[in-house]
Amino acid sequence: MAASAPPVPLEDVLAELEAVDEAEGWRGVVKLDGRMLEMMALGADDADVYRILTFFVVAHRMRFRQTGDTDHARSYCTLLEWQIPLLGNLQRFGDQGHAMCNLSHILQSLERHREGVVWSQRARDVGEAHGFFSLESKACLGLGKAAVNGGRHEEGLALLRNALVAAELTELDDSKCEREALQVLLQVLFQDRAFDEVEPLLVRFKEEAKAQSEKEGLCGDELLSLIFSARLHEVRCTQKCSVA
Repeated sequence: MAASAPPVPLEDVLAELEAVDEAEGWRGVVKLDGRMLEMMALGADDADVYRILTFFVVAHRMRFRQTGDTDHARSYCTLLEWQIPLLGNLQRFGDQGHAMCNLSHILQSLERHREGVVWSQRARDVGEAHGFFSLESKACLGLGKAAVNGGRHEEGLALLRNALVAAELTELDDSKCEREALQVLLQVLFQDRAFDEVEPLLVRFKEEAKAQSEKEGLCGDELLSLIFSARLHEVRCTQKCSVA
């Protein structure tokens, strides 16, 4: 009987993935899906398995973002569910929590709302346990939007306001958390016609969006701030006309 071929060294597998990723991008990595479990089995520990799995997580994330296909979304969810416990074992709790938030967001888009809420709550627990305010903010955004969409309006607003407070305390050296929290909260407050609360928050959102545009060029948040400003201006003009 012929001897079985020796296993391919882990570093050779990683080199192959890196070469495919560089030459073909996410499409090339996705083509290797059929060998993914075989490749992961070569890892000697969680760190090795995570290194291999990350290539596929990133590739499937890119595929889903570019296509929007629900089948691709399900594949991405499955990979995130594999990645999350590995990150916990590696004590990369911040990354683990953000993966939970990403999973929650995709599940919500697939209308698997209860599962999405569970993952957002788990992410919030991780953030609170390890002091990641950026994570608590992102998780509260997910929980707040789910509550509002589920008809629990006051609960949702409280969570969105908490998301903004946590964003102000973020450990990250950028304003993305605060801009995201302001954006979602402003959208809900506009729907509520709570314009007195809108006004000061909109000033903050405009300042943060303008600062971001000065760093990176015109961004969507600055355009959105202009739309919000126009809506508020229209409301104020209507109110003045009504009084007159």
